[in-house]
This record gives sequence, C-alpha cells and structure tokens, in this order.
Amino acid sequence: MIETIATARPLRPLPRPIDRRAGFTLIEVVAVMMIIALVASLAVTKMSGTGRGGLKALTLEAAALLRRERLGAVLTGQDRQVSLDGERRELVGDGGGVLAIPRDVVLDVLGIDAVWSGRQAVVRFAPDGASTGAVLKLSRENAEYEIRVNWYTGGVAIAP
Repeated sequence: MIETIATARPLRPLPRPIDRRAGFTLIEVVAVMMIIALVASLAVTKMSGTGRGGLKALTLEAAALLRRERLGAVLTGQDRQVSLDGERRELVGDGGGVLAIPRDVVLDVLGIDAVWSGRQAVVRFAPDGASTGAVLKLSRENAEYEIRVNWYTGGVAIAP
C-alpha cells in the first residue's frame, strides 16, 4: 500500500493580473502639482496693490532719486529740485528722474510750500549739498516708511 503524506504548505493568494488603469502614476501626480503651482504663481503676481515689499522698494527708489538730485546739484554747481506732480502721481527730479507713486500708496510731504513748473515742491538741493529739508511719508494700510532729507547736510535717510 502506498501512503501519501501531505505536506503543509502556506496558502498564497493567486496572483491577480495588474490593472494599469487602477491609479495615477507618479508622473501624472507631479504634472498636476506643477500645473497647480504655475496657476498659483500667476494669480499671486496678478494681485493688485502694493505689498509691504513693494512699499519698501518704492521708498528706496524715492530715496535714490533724492540722492541723485543732491549729487547732481553738487557736481553741476546749480540748484536741483524734486517736485510732486499730483495729477500724474509722480515725483519728478530736475535731472530727468521720474518715480510713479501707485494709487494705493499714500504720500504725505512735509516740506516747503511752493509750486515749481506747475508741480508741488518737495525739496531743493543747493550746490553746497544743503537743502530746504523735507520729510516724505509713504504708507499703505499698516505699513509706512519715512524719507528724511536733512536741511543742513542734504543727507537722505530712511526710517521705518
């Protein structure tokens, strides 16, 4: 008589065929994430208004305009001035520098009360470097910066 001995083998589930349509591949997920990031970056750049960084950049540009006009007065030996064109919302220097002030930024000027070339006076620099002195305050919502022009030295400083 022949006896058969059954060996205990662990039961394994039968392999199922792989269905490639059952999920997303890594490339598809990365492509969708890149599209979302692109759309989000475009939306952020198109938002209107001047943020805190934009206000600081505007302040630095205005201070640079004032410093250029002071340097121009010293180098040419002639008075140079910076004035404000209220209708166009621009700071205009005698040397040709123009700086546009965005509509959402408030500009307060404490300086001489005069009109030059149909524009409101801001500051005048003398050939010796001195000036009439001025304080320009640029603000938007909760952010504000001040540009101070020293009347004696003509030095331009920014105060947060």
